[in-house]
Amino acid sequence: MKKVSSTIRSIIAFFISVFVVAPFGIIIINSFKTKKEAAEMGFSLPTEWNIIENYTEVVETGVLGAFWNSCIVTILSVALIITLSATAAYVLQRRGTSLTKKLTTYFVIGLIIPGQIIPTYIICNYLHLKTFVGAAMVLTAANLPLGTFLYLGALKSVPREIDEAAILDGCSSVRLFFQVIFPLLKPMTVTLFILTFMNVWNDFGTTIYFLNKSDNYTLPLTIYNFFSTHSSDWNLVFADVVIVSLPVIILYFCAQKQIMSGMTSGAVKG
Repeated sequence: MKKVSSTIRSIIAFFISVFVVAPFGIIIINSFKTKKEAAEMGFSLPTEWNIIENYTEVVETGVLGAFWNSCIVTILSVALIITLSATAAYVLQRRGTSLTKKLTTYFVIGLIIPGQIIPTYIICNYLHLKTFVGAAMVLTAANLPLGTFLYLGALKSVPREIDEAAILDGCSSVRLFFQVIFPLLKPMTVTLFILTFMNVWNDFGTTIYFLNKSDNYTLPLTIYNFFSTHSSDWNLVFADVVIVSLPVIILYFCAQKQIMSGMTSGAVKG
């Protein structure tokens, strides 16, 4: 009976994997085709391979500049998300007051309630924050509830006795956190780094409002370079999507074990 159920689960997992992988397979295959063939969006191999021409043209349209823009926004956002969510979670988890419990609830609500881009845009425009810094601040605020929630779970497995021992040794609050507690949260930090890296790197909805000049485009926004009023170069669009996705895919496959260990690090209180 166990073998039958295991076989059924494997078959279900196989079909789910096909549904997940198939769209990306279509993207890769069509990025090798000519404009006419790519417009059909089929799964067949190209009759005329156009690999070098497609990817060369995509790179020449300013992808390298967009790559650096994406790096700036992503590095700044991820650094702020990890630092702010870790420190906030530490205070909320260690202080069991009624105020911190209410604040924890507000952070959890932030996982459910979607952000309102129009009021945010108006405020940032008034403060002259339609820049990389402004976009990073908005993306940080959007991902802060997730980071705080994950760190709250991880901190439950860190005994309070460690804090007490460090304080008795004369450790200040800042030094206690960054030199004693934060290194113990490494699995969760790696997990949050990867999750937020993927969220920020692939972000389209926020950056299109704050970085809507061609010189400020991040990689996802470069797709606009291949659309016009009367036609679309789908072969170049697919090639651009592959280039945008590669850093995230490489990072995920290199660190998927850390993601699993980080997600389960707060499951049991030690």
